[in-house]
Parts: sequence; C-alpha cells; structure tokens
Amino acid sequence: MQQRHSFTSSVVIVSDGGTDAGRRLARRKLADGHRVVVVARHACDAVEVLHGHSADQVMAIAADVSDARQWSRLVDRVTERFGRVDAVVTAQESRAWYVRRTKRGCAA
Repeated sequence: MQQRHSFTSSVVIVSDGGTDAGRRLARRKLADGHRVVVVARHACDAVEVLHGHSADQVMAIAADVSDARQWSRLVDRVTERFGRVDAVVTAQESRAWYVRRTKRGCAA
C-alpha cells in the first residue's frame, strides 16, 4: 500500500496574501490545519487573515517575493518561527512550490 504524504500541520507560505484570492487561500489552508505565513507587499494588506487565529498558527510578513534578499529574510523568519517551510503557494496561479533548505539559502 502506498503511503500518502500528509500536509496537516505543514508550514505554508501564501504569497499574494494582500489580494482577495490570497486571503481566501490563506484562510482555506488555516481551515485545513496548516500553519500559514501570509505574505504581501504591505503588512496592512495581510493582517486581516490573522484575526481569530493564534500566533502558533499564522503570521503576516510584508515582503516583495520577487526580491531575492527579501525572500531570503522571509524564509529565515519563517524558519525561526515555525522551524521549517513545507510549501509556497501563490494565489495568482494556484501553483505550489516545495522548498528545501540548503546551506546557501532555499531552492524551489
């Protein structure tokens, strides 16, 4: 019998968290039991997802994910808070990237 990977309690970064689609996606991931990091260019755009959830479940970060330096700092903050990153999902294209930590940073 093939065992399937469980994403329950996975740490998921949701980019485009400042958009309606991003906020919906983040809420859906939270409802599914994931720990979620909502990323938007401006913190105020991502903060509303935090309401009603504990700091153990969700955090918001203001960052431009297209900037390598900001991305690296974002992953460091998430790893410091939650211990790992399991997936990165963008609301714009509904695609997921699975991130692995390397000595030099992250690779998708």
